[in-house]
Amino acid sequence: MEKNISTPKTNRKKWLLGIAASIFLILAIFPFALDFYLQKKLPDLINKKTPYKLELKNFNLSLLSGDFTATDLNISTKNTEDKKITQIKGKIKKIEIKDFGVWKALFSKSYHADQFLLSDSDVHIRLAPKSDKEKKASKKTDIHINNIILSNVFADVVNAEGKPVFTGKNINVKLKDIQQNEDDAKIPIAFKEFKIDAKDVKIGVNDFYQINSDQIFAANKTLDLRKFHLVPIQNPEKYNSKNVFDFASERLLAKDFNISKDSLIVSDIIFTQPDLKVTSTGKNIVEKDKNPKEIEMKIGMKNINFQKGKIVVLQADKDKTASVDNFNFKLTNIVFDKNTVKEKIPFRFTNHDIEADHIYLKANNLQAVKIKRVSSKNSDILIENFQMIALGKSQNKDLFDIKTDEIKILNNKTKYIGQKLNVQLDGLEIKTPEIKIISANQKSKSKKSNSALPEFALNMGFIKISNGKFSQIKLGKEKMSVGKFDVAINRIISGNEYLKNDLPFKINSHTVTAQKVFLDAGKYYTLKVGEVKNSGKRTDIKNLHYLPKYSRKAFSRVIAKESDLYNITVKKIGITDLNSKFIKNPVIDISKVDIDGLSCNIYHDLAPPDDNAARDLFSKKLRNVKLPMFVKNVSIRNSNLIYEENAENSNIPGKLTFDRFSIDINNVNNGKIKGRPTTITADAKFAFYGTANTTVNWKFDVMHPNDAFTINGNIQKLSAENVNLFVRPYLNVTLDGNIDYLKFDYHGTNSGIGGNFYFKYNEMYVNFLNKKGNERKLLTTVANWFVKNESTGEPDHVVIEKKRESDRSFFSMLWQGIMEGLKKYLI
Repeated sequence: MEKNISTPKTNRKKWLLGIAASIFLILAIFPFALDFYLQKKLPDLINKKTPYKLELKNFNLSLLSGDFTATDLNISTKNTEDKKITQIKGKIKKIEIKDFGVWKALFSKSYHADQFLLSDSDVHIRLAPKSDKEKKASKKTDIHINNIILSNVFADVVNAEGKPVFTGKNINVKLKDIQQNEDDAKIPIAFKEFKIDAKDVKIGVNDFYQINSDQIFAANKTLDLRKFHLVPIQNPEKYNSKNVFDFASERLLAKDFNISKDSLIVSDIIFTQPDLKVTSTGKNIVEKDKNPKEIEMKIGMKNINFQKGKIVVLQADKDKTASVDNFNFKLTNIVFDKNTVKEKIPFRFTNHDIEADHIYLKANNLQAVKIKRVSSKNSDILIENFQMIALGKSQNKDLFDIKTDEIKILNNKTKYIGQKLNVQLDGLEIKTPEIKIISANQKSKSKKSNSALPEFALNMGFIKISNGKFSQIKLGKEKMSVGKFDVAINRIISGNEYLKNDLPFKINSHTVTAQKVFLDAGKYYTLKVGEVKNSGKRTDIKNLHYLPKYSRKAFSRVIAKESDLYNITVKKIGITDLNSKFIKNPVIDISKVDIDGLSCNIYHDLAPPDDNAARDLFSKKLRNVKLPMFVKNVSIRNSNLIYEENAENSNIPGKLTFDRFSIDINNVNNGKIKGRPTTITADAKFAFYGTANTTVNWKFDVMHPNDAFTINGNIQKLSAENVNLFVRPYLNVTLDGNIDYLKFDYHGTNSGIGGNFYFKYNEMYVNFLNKKGNERKLLTTVANWFVKNESTGEPDHVVIEKKRESDRSFFSMLWQGIMEGLKKYLI
């Protein structure tokens, strides 16, 4: 029984072993059988099961080794009109693939091979459009080949839109030990040995750019591209960027070229006749990558050289906004890595050499810049024949027309440190600048920018401007000009922290000189100055002329109401500043003003209509000045003043003359600087009418609400003949006699003047005249019966009080006070 039971178990075991052996045998034989089958049937399978037609002379396939070889292969698409499938047409002399991972390709869609060889081939491929599934797929296809050899290959691969993916003729490529990088932040491909030779190459970089090259040659760590061209292939409005770039170069040569997964190191790169065209898309804002990847690669170049290049920048409407007709540009020791890319300039370099000719920059529709030449070697920059030109006319914006022979920037070490701009120069020199401003008729209000200024620091050794000229034109007429100016500033320091100060910078010393200065001073006057010089807190002015545009008669015709006509010249003015500020919280705070050689002629014609507007006294005028002001001392020396007043129907104008005039005025102020005295004193000396020595002392408190003042004067040995110069035109009288002195001691407010008047004279006689200037004898005789012809003793004074007419000035009120005293003495 036991024997019978064991026999079925033994048979079952043998049967299982047989099945296992059979399966193993089948698995062992299957690759060889499949190889044999594919060897015989592969072309037929492709022809029957695929949309392609395949003809080949010989081929050899090994699934175990992953080797495939075929010769004299012809392939084409059966239906050339079907755009949904990839269209292929090609003739291949030989194709060879070694160590291809067949099973990985079948089961994990990973395509790896040790070597790919293609020779004597002509292949044309039009890729099928991507399906929705392929568009959504984010995972890249896993393809890797260790070595690629192409020999005499003609290729034309285009995408579904017919744009090149890769095309080329006579392609010969040998790449060994290829290393691919899965990290997008690093260099995607590297190889130990490469050799490339191809003609008429076109490479599609992405959906927006392609690279063209007439010839590519690479070997022995050298890359040589002839007629290289980076071409935009879409309309500008389709780019998600502010600009579109079109870059071409007759030759691109890279020497000692080394590439790895983490770095690209090149000894020399030379661009011959580079031509860059930049076209604006018209977009001010573009979408940014929401998850930008940090760069993990390093690019290093010992030298990069651009030779005989051109640049043009166009707006979206093709209007040219910038161009360079010819430039040569060389940088040394360039580094681009994950640290430099975070800075404003994403790379660093040690030295540079730049030459650029015929530069054009259009700032806007109204202004442009032209430069004949810019050259820079290492840290020095030379700009030759700089011009800023006006392109048109504007009613609401000032335009500039500027030219200069030469601008030098010395030892420029400016660079970004992180996001902070550090401007460091030894000096800036500008030679013979000519600056013209064409002023707008109606300036539009400039909008204040709320954007914060970027971080910066400035350290400059000096600024020197020599032999400059300046002019300002408005409505075709010159409003201001400077025949020659020079500027020298030493050690300029600035930065964000200085922007809060009155001046946004700090300087050690400066000297500014301007000669032949002209200023249109308004409707009726011009101002001319021979020379102005400012050095620190000292300003010197020479040969000042404040002159009317009209003659006396013409002036009287053009004014609507009575007004004084001034004619002023000054030989020298010296101003010593104390602590004035002119930008933030402006203040005029001056230590001393010296005026030497003032000549002032004031002419007043009574023929025009009266000006009945109320006139403020000096204290109120000063109080109304909004700008805080204090001048410790004003000193006028060696001067003369003439006041002429032409009464209606008079034969000659009345005249007052003040010769050898000098005055000291202290504490000129408007009461707006705390802690400073508010009382102004003025002490004057002069020769009245050239012979009568005179002193006047005047005092008033600017802050007094009623404009209170005191004034006293003493005139010695006044000639009656001189008095007649003013009395005769208005009263039609003349005086004969001698005046020993005339004194007054007055006080007053804005309501009037009063005080003591002193007058000593003898043999005084009054002559009355008719309109023709002849004496009226009867009236003269009768009037002199009532005139006191001699003052004796010292009653010495009379007391006067005169109410002020609100439309009269301070000096008119003073003159009326003097006339009031004369009346009381003489009549």
